[in-house]
Amino acid sequence: MPRTVPEIAARVREGMAKLDTAPFADLFAADAVYELPFLGQRTEGREAIVAMLNAGGERARGIGVTNAQVDVTTTETGFVLELAVAGHPSSVGVVTVAGGEITAYRDYPNLALASLRTREVFDRFLAASVENRWDDLADLYAEDVTVEMPFTPAGVPRLTHGREELRRRFHAAAGVRRVTGAANVVVHGTNDPSVLVAEFDLHQELGGETFVASYVMVMTIENGLITHTRDYADTAASAERIKRFRESSPADSPAG
Repeated sequence: MPRTVPEIAARVREGMAKLDTAPFADLFAADAVYELPFLGQRTEGREAIVAMLNAGGERARGIGVTNAQVDVTTTETGFVLELAVAGHPSSVGVVTVAGGEITAYRDYPNLALASLRTREVFDRFLAASVENRWDDLADLYAEDVTVEMPFTPAGVPRLTHGREELRRRFHAAAGVRRVTGAANVVVHGTNDPSVLVAEFDLHQELGGETFVASYVMVMTIENGLITHTRDYADTAASAERIKRFRESSPADSPAG
């Protein structure tokens, strides 16, 4: 016999409460559809939906969120999930069930809360940068983060993958360069609450010389962690200073 709506709802509630898809991953129909109407996003197929939900759960656990409060209300065609994390209303999901399987899941997250958290993460990013707290800065990135740097000069990687590689590079740069302040900070919200665009200048010191470099960052933040950025930096402002510093430093200098 096909699973009943209450049985399916109970398993989804169990999994969502623990941010774990294992209890209900097999309940999606092979051609199920997951939609985020507020964002205009759509994912099709059981495997793609489960992978997406798993990734979200992993990011949540990465910032210490391990459980949620979930309320379920049955409807004529399935059930509604009301999910809250840390006392905040996080999302409402409208689930359609047919033939004992989930055929559609329409998820309506709290975008206002998401936008606020996105800005909070950027503020922490900027504060850690200005205060030269490099481990704290690295910890703001997701484990599998991708950083694109389109303006980097020849010989410098334009793609960086992974939090620990960023951590290594932060510490290497800290040996020769220090940030002393930020100015002209402008943050732009976007239609996607997980994405912001930030413009700012960083005042820095290198080999006793001070300089200012300008940056524009397109930053994606999910579940409190930076998952992707495109960093457009004024590389010309620092490249010449780094070159002069290397030329004037001993061969065993960290910058050499």
